[in-house]
Amino acid sequence: MPVRREHLIYGKVMAACAYMTLSLILTVTAFAIVLRFVGLERMGMSVDLGPRVAVEMVLACVPFVPLGAALMTLVAAFTRSYREAQTYVGLVLIIPTLPLVFAAVLGLQPRAALMAVPSLGQHFIILSLIRMQPLPAAYVALSVCSTLVLGALLVFAAGRLYRREQLLG
Repeated sequence: MPVRREHLIYGKVMAACAYMTLSLILTVTAFAIVLRFVGLERMGMSVDLGPRVAVEMVLACVPFVPLGAALMTLVAAFTRSYREAQTYVGLVLIIPTLPLVFAAVLGLQPRAALMAVPSLGQHFIILSLIRMQPLPAAYVALSVCSTLVLGALLVFAAGRLYRREQLLG
């Protein structure tokens, strides 16, 4: 059965999402296990990263998965070799990292406008979970929705991009 190109790309994005979600779960689980043995108490810190908090961290980051998969798919659309793709991926990864740098340097606190920025919203949610400080539900919803909407737009853009004949030539 013939499959439209964009449907093929959407399937690839979904496969990447599954892999990224599994990777996220494994990373958070490993992080939660390792933190139990680090001995943060000796450094004057205490973190209770139990199973509930670990699940909440995964749930906070899952909306970022389609956005990441779409970004990688878009990078693949514009590169001709593995080496070129690796170069661009390194540059593209700076985009979600920059807001985190500004948040750390400027000491930003959660606000509605900042929660709408993907990666920064997830950062604030994770910090609130680790610090055991409640975050308004509207902030969490704003972060989740804005990240999912941007991810959906990028997935759609990738599907549209892969319709072009010159991309496959």
